[in-house]
Amino acid sequence: MILNRYITIGFLKPFVFTVLLFSLIVQLGHLFDRLEVFANHHVPMGVIVSYLFAMLPLWLVQALPLCTLIAGVTVIGNMASSGELITLRSSGISGRAVLKPIFIIGFILTLFTFVLGEHLMPRATAFAKNIYRTFVDKEGVQKPIWEDIIVIAQGRRRISAKRLDVEKNEMEIVTVEEYGDHFNLRETLTARKAEWNSSKGWIFYDGVIRLFAKEGDEIIAEEPFLACELPIQEKPSDLVPLKILPEELSSKQLESYINKISNLGISSLKEEVQYYLKFAFPFTHILVLAIGLPLAFKMTPTGGGRGRRAFGRMKTLFLALMVGFSYYLVITIGQALGESRKVPPWFGIWMANFLFLILGVYLLKKVE
Repeated sequence: MILNRYITIGFLKPFVFTVLLFSLIVQLGHLFDRLEVFANHHVPMGVIVSYLFAMLPLWLVQALPLCTLIAGVTVIGNMASSGELITLRSSGISGRAVLKPIFIIGFILTLFTFVLGEHLMPRATAFAKNIYRTFVDKEGVQKPIWEDIIVIAQGRRRISAKRLDVEKNEMEIVTVEEYGDHFNLRETLTARKAEWNSSKGWIFYDGVIRLFAKEGDEIIAEEPFLACELPIQEKPSDLVPLKILPEELSSKQLESYINKISNLGISSLKEEVQYYLKFAFPFTHILVLAIGLPLAFKMTPTGGGRGRRAFGRMKTLFLALMVGFSYYLVITIGQALGESRKVPPWFGIWMANFLFLILGVYLLKKVE
């Protein structure tokens, strides 16, 4: 227990320092990158601060595994430089016993990253993106007129319009497509104009309704109309085509969104890749430790190094960055393969975890 507590404290010091340093660097870098944009759009300072803090959970989820790895190899390097590893090994304590508390911390951080990515990060990121859209992109109610919109509605419907006026609650040159259970086109409505009525919903004027055969490739009925009502629940503001980003959604919300666009025959490859990434990425903490710690241990005097100075601070940092960036590189390649249909989305994402798990188990077996 004394050894575990000592290693835990030795891990937490560089971990907390790395997290704080990374947060500061990223916040300042993002601020300087967007400072001109914020100034040109006269964004208040309080809003800028809120935006930066709301984006912090997203950046932390992506960077915490690297902070974990740096802290892990740092504590091993410090114990090697001070001769503590030699003392422990000569006292009969194995290298695996030394690494055990670090892996326990890595497992805890894996759970923490998953919870952070499921609950706090989506809400905070959505809040930050809404701030940016409102004050910089001038979307939503601040932009009343939209051109050439295509949005997904409830009831397996896709709505397109040449013009959407949110203030006047109307659309021009409108098409409403309704799809069946097997992505087959069942019905289309085209109209010259549509108006929103708070009590009746959308009323379409001067158009035609077409019914399609079961396969969706042949028109079986066509009926023109002067005025027509459809049970569409979306208000004009709901039809504003704001792009939904995967980092703004939890895994359940993203799964629902994937099903929604898939039911309309829209490709959801990118969204599927991000869905599997939400489950695969938290394991990065354990996987990078499984490779980085055995390599760090091997470079110590007891593991085959050339003395206490063989594991300096620069070598510690280089080792951590090399292992961490290797993982990010492999998972980025897998993400690209999944999005390009070269491999199934789940395999493209989990490929990095499989490779690092095999290599990590092999290296851990070398530690005595």
